[in-house]
Amino acid sequence: MNSKKSVQVGDIFATPLPEDKYGAIKIIEIIDNSYLIEITSYIDKQIPTIESEKIHEVLITELIIGDPKEPLYKWVDGRIPKELIFIGNTPLTKEEQGIESNIYAAGWSKDCALSVYYEWRRQTDPEGFVLEIQKEEEEEALALKNYISKPKKMLEEKVFWGIVSLLDWSKQSDEEIIEPAIKELSTLTAWQIRHFEETLSYKLFLLDTEEHAREIGEYCFSPQGQPFSPDLFLYARCAVVARGKEVFEDVLSNPLKMLKDTEFEILLSLSSEAYHLKMGKEFEYESGCSYETFSNKEGWQNTL
Repeated sequence: MNSKKSVQVGDIFATPLPEDKYGAIKIIEIIDNSYLIEITSYIDKQIPTIESEKIHEVLITELIIGDPKEPLYKWVDGRIPKELIFIGNTPLTKEEQGIESNIYAAGWSKDCALSVYYEWRRQTDPEGFVLEIQKEEEEEALALKNYISKPKKMLEEKVFWGIVSLLDWSKQSDEEIIEPAIKELSTLTAWQIRHFEETLSYKLFLLDTEEHAREIGEYCFSPQGQPFSPDLFLYARCAVVARGKEVFEDVLSNPLKMLKDTEFEILLSLSSEAYHLKMGKEFEYESGCSYETFSNKEGWQNTL
């Protein structure tokens, strides 16, 4: 079990894998509470040592079946899992020092090196591996169909609405309107920016109902087949949230007060722009509740 209290660049950890095997990862970069890890090519039933040759080789694999094989580096967040075993520390190579990655794997888990197990299965039992992946995809599709959306950790209401209140409606362009909010959000931690995105997604999710869609104005939802754009409805919901806490709560409780013929699509980019300003890289995050139109099954139960 991991007993290392602080993680440093160059640290190498053994990770548990299926079939009583072990893999290994190396820390390449640390920013706040985010870690860029290198998945090594080590896989064996023995826990590796710092002398194990394969822990010094990056795994070359494909992220999606059929894609070109590439070295695997990815960002993870949070505390190091207790299941990981500290092996030792080695200085970064020149190649490792220049590594950049836009792959974000969300929270750090004991399965962070699972890719090396998949690559091993692909090589040792290709037919069985394909059948196993197909079965998993079918199970995931069924689970997704029956999935009930539930938000992950969200930002404090006061902080969230404080950021939204910084939208400067005295400006002409959407970019100028949202700029103060982007700057303020970028002063928070990377985790708080994700929590902001979770909060925004959930509030847009709550507004995703047939009753609200019927009240957006000219292109409202109608059972009679009137032209309806799911994207336009999403942008209309963005406009409600952008107008602040009182307007949002008023519209949420009374769909008849939905803002008419207005949208504010750029609100969807607030988190990504703030994250890029702070971290200098792309924002990749999947919220617990999707804000896409028709995601709120309960809100569309008479239609879907």
